[in-house]
Amino acid sequence: MDMTTSDPLVGATLDRRYFIESRIAGGGMATVYVAHDLRLDRRQALKVMHPSLAQDPAFVQRFINEAHSVAKLSHPNVVQVFDQGEDTGHVFLAMEYVPGRTLRDLLKAKGRLAPRAALNIMASVLAALGAAHQAGMVHRDVKPENVLITEDGRVKVADFGLARAVEQSNQGLTRTGTLMGTAAYLAPEQIEKGLADARSDVYAAGIMLYELLTGSQPHTGETPIAIAYQHVNEDVPRPSHFIPNMPPEVDALVTKATEREPRYRPSNAGQYLAKVLEALKRLPEDPHQAGPLPPVAQQPGSVPTVTAPQLISGGSGPGTENATMVVDMDSAGFDDGPGNEDGNEEASWLRRNRVLAFSGAVMALVVLVAGWWFLIGRFEPVPDVVGSDTDTARSEIQASGLEFDLSEEEVYSQDADPGTVARTEPEIGDRLSGGDQVTVFLSKGPQTFDMPDLTGTDVADATKELEDRGFASDAITQEEVDADDAPPGEVISTDPEAGGTADREETVTLTISRGIDVPAVAGRGVDEAVSALEDLDLEVELEEEESEDVPEDTVISQSPDTGTSLGPGGTVTLTVSTGPPEVDVPDVVGMDIDEAVEELEDAGFEAEVERILRGDTIARQSVNDSAPEGTTIELLATPGGLDLGDLDEDD
Repeated sequence: MDMTTSDPLVGATLDRRYFIESRIAGGGMATVYVAHDLRLDRRQALKVMHPSLAQDPAFVQRFINEAHSVAKLSHPNVVQVFDQGEDTGHVFLAMEYVPGRTLRDLLKAKGRLAPRAALNIMASVLAALGAAHQAGMVHRDVKPENVLITEDGRVKVADFGLARAVEQSNQGLTRTGTLMGTAAYLAPEQIEKGLADARSDVYAAGIMLYELLTGSQPHTGETPIAIAYQHVNEDVPRPSHFIPNMPPEVDALVTKATEREPRYRPSNAGQYLAKVLEALKRLPEDPHQAGPLPPVAQQPGSVPTVTAPQLISGGSGPGTENATMVVDMDSAGFDDGPGNEDGNEEASWLRRNRVLAFSGAVMALVVLVAGWWFLIGRFEPVPDVVGSDTDTARSEIQASGLEFDLSEEEVYSQDADPGTVARTEPEIGDRLSGGDQVTVFLSKGPQTFDMPDLTGTDVADATKELEDRGFASDAITQEEVDADDAPPGEVISTDPEAGGTADREETVTLTISRGIDVPAVAGRGVDEAVSALEDLDLEVELEEEESEDVPEDTVISQSPDTGTSLGPGGTVTLTVSTGPPEVDVPDVVGMDIDEAVEELEDAGFEAEVERILRGDTIARQSVNDSAPEGTTIELLATPGGLDLGDLDEDD
């Protein structure tokens, strides 16, 4: 069925300004249309909330507040919000439309991205999030569906702040589609406490970077609850566990952003962006990834693809739960319609409606102010006092109308100096009623750990032991060196050394053995090859094999092959040639000379005949059992085949 022709809003005009051309996306909370702004004569994407939400006054108020905040955010990597309004029960948001496709579409097309390409996209995403965080906004729904890529490769982030209005709505929380659409990117604190700040966006960005690098999400399950449980209880694995040769600095970007404890993550997208840009400086160019991203393919004669991001995840039909709809739009012109033939009647109608509109605006302003006070205005955010001394923290908290409480418990902190504020409960930015208590925890400095003796252990076991002791996984690095006295992958030394101490975030370097490189000995004589391997403290096993091409006592092949690393005492197996295969030599004793020579030549041998006393019958032959083809067989011919002794004159 054609959604456009069956949708009653298609062809209608909202707020006497937005003429709805066509429907392009249907979601669980909103429907997206392409509309023409009659006032500014331009196309826009229009999100119209579903009637069930539009009838909820609390939701409408939150929607209005968030829309006002988002409209103030202007950044080249942010989809601009232009207007919001309500008309005959239809609550809507007007925003720019973006030709291109979503990051989800790009992932579906490419499977996964090379590291530099992934980081370039993330840099643009983090620039957008950083601008929002600097303005005091949190996205709350960072995922590939909300990242748009224009046809010329520019990246834009959509739906800033709108998830907040949905997640605080009772109706929104009961919709399975909404929860499933965000569960894969929810930070643990969002799941456990229902709270989100800039670090929650950083977590979601880290999950998205993991997905760009590997082509899959780190935590999956049949239900949103199963996915959420993993986010709370399991660490995100390093991309290198699944993608070979992943640069360690890229691994570190993922693990740092997806720390389950928020205080160990970058505090905002700006800090995370700085780490991404630093990693980009050290990365080599990706093969086959140079230049801008490829544009969305267009059919001949069609207009550019129009991307309209959904306000709320969840749609109808398979594969649409998280989808930001991408559809081709017809290039439709606009007819201003017939001219007004009754100017006086129109003017009278306008005057009446202006009075009504003014009265309605006054009433709406009263409702907005009252709603703002009861829903938001009477609450105070917990001020950011991390890093402040006790007196400063007390003054700032009390100045916000909140009660100060100093906990006797001191906590470890990588960021706050000892004796300064490490964290608060409730957390920074949470909104509280006046007089509510804020508990402050002072820092006792970075947490330090004893460095164990890891010499002689396998690098994987050494890494696990360090992580079990509390060292940050992204702070553990490896350095390979040539070592003839240790097998490959064995730890030779550590920095810091065993017995010392190190902070949780301090870099720990494991120096590991590269082992002994097996030399190439194929084609050498067996004695020479064995000597070369034994000089490297390697064991040698010999196997024999017939060969028509390789001379006898020459190495045909070796296992393992050249370049393989082995530890001391490692075994190299050499296959040695025994020469060509042997065949049976015919018995020609008693035959006359011609007959004997013919018999041997037919069998593949050469014959050399020695005649004694003009003998004509074979009395002896030099080989009686087997010999390689082509061997010369010596024959002794005597009169009547008389045996005159051994062919060897020395015997």
